[in-house]
Amino acid sequence: MKLYQTDQDVLNFSSRIKSVSEEKDGVLITLKNTYFYPEGGGQPADQGTINGYEVLDVFADDEEIYHKLASFSGLTINMPVECTISKERRNDHSIQHTAQHVLTAVLKDSFGIETVSFHMGRAYSTIDTDVEVKEEIILQTEKAVNDFIGEDLPVSAYYRDKWNLGDIPLRKDVQVDSNIRIVQIGKIDWCGCGGTHVRSLKEMRLFKITAVEKYKGGSRIYYMAGDRAFHYISEMEETVSLLKKELEVNLDELPFRVRSLVQERDDYRKQTAVLMNQLAEAIAETYQDDVVVEETPHDDELIRSIGSHMVNKGKIAVFYRPDGRIFVFTGKKADAKEIIKKAREEFRFRGGGGATLQQGVIELPEEISPFISKIYESLLRLEI
Repeated sequence: MKLYQTDQDVLNFSSRIKSVSEEKDGVLITLKNTYFYPEGGGQPADQGTINGYEVLDVFADDEEIYHKLASFSGLTINMPVECTISKERRNDHSIQHTAQHVLTAVLKDSFGIETVSFHMGRAYSTIDTDVEVKEEIILQTEKAVNDFIGEDLPVSAYYRDKWNLGDIPLRKDVQVDSNIRIVQIGKIDWCGCGGTHVRSLKEMRLFKITAVEKYKGGSRIYYMAGDRAFHYISEMEETVSLLKKELEVNLDELPFRVRSLVQERDDYRKQTAVLMNQLAEAIAETYQDDVVVEETPHDDELIRSIGSHMVNKGKIAVFYRPDGRIFVFTGKKADAKEIIKKAREEFRFRGGGGATLQQGVIELPEEISPFISKIYESLLRLEI
């Protein structure tokens, strides 16, 4: 049994250095006793200090818990040390981890959806499910989790051995035979888990699902609980207030105004595309030669459109800008790859494409002119 599991409220403790070993990027220290939680089970490690020096990481290996520091900092074997664990980080992780248990329980018991993995990040946490989760299920699940928070279900942890589990309905199989740590939440969830958790669901305060995306045949659900959820909602409220002010509408009018702006944007893009195509065609008409090599100030989109019209007219075009951006349009008249093959062997050209179009960037300004000259030489050798 780990000390952080038997009494997770201990955040300040005394210990002695058990071992010290130097690594490439720091120093690993083990302690005679430690309450630091090592990374594992989807939950990140605790943060804190040992004798005032920042603990960069905590991890377990072969039942030993290692604490990573930046340097030796005068620490030696058997030296007494004072250790402090970040209360804010421990509490946040306990809240997010407990929220995962409740979320998983609701999805399984109410909708038959299994959780296949769990990850806790600095900004948000996620679970991955075995099937795709529809929007209506997400809304019902979020409400159910918050309802359980309102019921203030107790959260307890105790140990059993494999042969005296009795009728405890563990949510998933465990891989050990003895000292199985069971985390129980009211009468809704029993799970073998070594992480830290709250004592009762009221400590979670609020639960919010922030996003859902398709992932490996199922869904990845992003969620927040506790302060994270409150901060998220506060940011959303600030955003909505700003939109109301900028668009000069009330809250109930906001969705309709946004929808109208999206439609206006789409119409503008369509009109712009038509005008862009007309402009590109007009510019292409100005070139009389079958092969054109020219510097241009135009942006990428307009250059591509001009090049497309040039190719349709059976012409070859090489356009380049002072910033090093280069486009080689050949269509079916020649192989664009072969046109720049020798040139890119001599100069630093980043890019690619196919046989009809090559595009990229010359990294050094002084190489633009000689690179274009090499391409021009290749074009002169063509039989068109």
